Formats: sequence, structure tokens, C-alpha cells
Amino acid sequence: MSESAAVRPRNPRGQGERLREELLRATERLLEQVGSEDALSLRAVAREAGVAAPSIYRHFADKTELVWATLEVNYERLARAMSDAAAKADPDDPVDRLRAQLRAYCRYAIAHPANYRLLYETRQTPVGPERLAGHPAGLLVRSWHSALTACEEAGWQVRGSRAEAPYLLWSAVHGRVMIWQVMPSRKDTSRLDRFVDEILQLLLEH
Repeated sequence: MSESAAVRPRNPRGQGERLREELLRATERLLEQVGSEDALSLRAVAREAGVAAPSIYRHFADKTELVWATLEVNYERLARAMSDAAAKADPDDPVDRLRAQLRAYCRYAIAHPANYRLLYETRQTPVGPERLAGHPAGLLVRSWHSALTACEEAGWQVRGSRAEAPYLLWSAVHGRVMIWQVMPSRKDTSRLDRFVDEILQLLLEH
């Protein structure tokens, strides 16, 4: 537990949102250490945040909700970077906007390695399909689904399964980023840009 957490003062009335944010930050720090939801202790989160364990349940129904909320913060940052990049692309070219999203994904992963690792190296407890539908990673899937729909409306065709196309994009850029990061080659981001172009050429036809 950090020194600042040990001396954390009680939040004044009406500052529940501040406590929630502190719990999320504490969870993020601990997940970086333990690497899995199962290994995460709510008691440890409470200690890290400097609160009593029952305080967690005022904001989160269970540990899974707490972990997902922590991941959601980082998924939202990534989705925002993608959205901002798309907004700067050619507004009349949906493929260019999709390309900008994919390139922004790669750039974010490189620029924020700790946040990116948290998203993909945190082992999460399995849940049923109804609850899984609310996972924060849906932000990315919906973004790519909307981008592909815009391409289709502009006359492009998506090769292969349309339902799997967003996951194909996701898997492709994630896999390429991971290879780019671990291989002992010169770190030239233009190679990632070329990979994105290649994926779009393979996936879309006019």
C-alpha cells in the first residue's frame, strides 16, 4: 500500500465520485501486479485506496463489476483516440476514416504500453453471454462495426463474414502490434501503417 493511501482522509459528504475514482485507480495498480481478476482481492483494493472494504459495495456490486469499470476507463481512452483520428480524416471517404481508426489503435498501443497491457493481459473470470454483452471492449467492436457499415453504404463490400469483420480487424491490429513490440527489429511505425493498408485491401472491395 502506498504512503498516500495509508493516510487518505475520509471523503466529505457528496464526494462519492471521488472515492469511486480512487477505487478504480487502486484496482488498476493492483491488476498490473497480480494480472488476473481471480488473484485480485477486494480487501487489497480497499487497503490500496485507504478505505474499509464494505465501502467498495457502495459503488460496485461485485469484483467483476469493479474490474470491468477499471478496464472501461482504458477502453474509453483507446476508443476516444480512434474517434478523434477518424474525425480528422476525409469526411467523404469512409475507408479513410476506418484507416485512421486502425492506425490510431496502433499508435495508442505503442504510446501507452502499460494501459494496453492492462486491457489484454488481465485474465478475467468467465461470465454468461448476457453479462458478457456489456463488456467495455464492446466500444471497439461497435466502432468498427459502424465504420464498416459506412463503407458498405458508400458502395464497398466486406469480404467474408460481416459479423466477424470487426473481430478480424481487432485481431489483426492487436496481433501486429504485439509482434511489432516484441520483435528486435527497428521500430518503424510506417510498417504498421502499411499493414493497416494491406488489411483494408484484403477485407474491402469496391
